[in-house]
Amino acid sequence: MRLARVLVVTASLALPLAACGGGSSSSGNSPIPNPGSNQLCDTNSQGTQLARPSQGQTGVSSGTTSIEIVSNGNGDQLFSSYGQFDIILRDNFGNQFSTGFLNITSDSSGPHPYNSDFYYVGSIPSGSLLGGDTYSAYLNAPNTNCTPGFLGSFST
Repeated sequence: MRLARVLVVTASLALPLAACGGGSSSSGNSPIPNPGSNQLCDTNSQGTQLARPSQGQTGVSSGTTSIEIVSNGNGDQLFSSYGQFDIILRDNFGNQFSTGFLNITSDSSGPHPYNSDFYYVGSIPSGSLLGGDTYSAYLNAPNTNCTPGFLGSFST
């Protein structure tokens, strides 16, 4: 009985710690807190949007091989777990596909919509984008139940 109480107390103390995330450095593979939640993917983001191609850009090459996003700061789930996120691309006909998992990247000549810009990139095979199509991009964490968040749209 005494052992059972110790286990219950230990488990109750460990549970809140397991729900915490964050940190100042990142390997990009930290567990996403509460992966069963259907909240917006990257719930603690202070802003994330398309960088390349940019929001509303037209004439994007169908040979494009990457999609880049920019995020406001590094205090969010995306920074600590970027290797568990991808970008869903959905065209105006309802077809969709995803980039590979994201990598952090630098882009000194990219858009700077925030005071502290952090860039992430996902790869797509050349020819994935069809000419004359409009694509909407969504931040997604495919191994969770989160709701993909809209990043912007562009046209080829």
